[in-house]
Amino acid sequence: MGRRGWVRTAAAVAGATVALLAAACSSDPPPPGEQHTIQFTATSSAAGTAFGRYVTVGQLGSNQEITFAAVPFDRTMPVGYSPQPKMQVSLVGVPPNSRLTCRISVDGQVVATQTVSAPGQDAVCAAP
Repeated sequence: MGRRGWVRTAAAVAGATVALLAAACSSDPPPPGEQHTIQFTATSSAAGTAFGRYVTVGQLGSNQEITFAAVPFDRTMPVGYSPQPKMQVSLVGVPPNSRLTCRISVDGQVVATQTVSAPGQDAVCAAP
């Protein structure tokens, strides 16, 4: 390879390096992450002692359960990943055949719901 060949090769390598550095130093912000809204709801046809728990579970989500102690219960929260939420609700100290319902919505669409007769059964909702 002659002098001209080395000069062309060096120029090509330098040009590629400049192009890579320019791309790496771009001032464009990264694209926004995936955003979803989860809504957990629990309702009952009778007053009584309620307790429940829910978890957001997802690709990068926490698997920590959060508890609550009142019905009606309504909690809406944003998450930055595809969620797989779950919820369990119990009701005690109510007349027989009281109704207890849990519902989970993601981005405004109901993904899980269950209604049970209380006391005695827990309402359990889990998104697919």
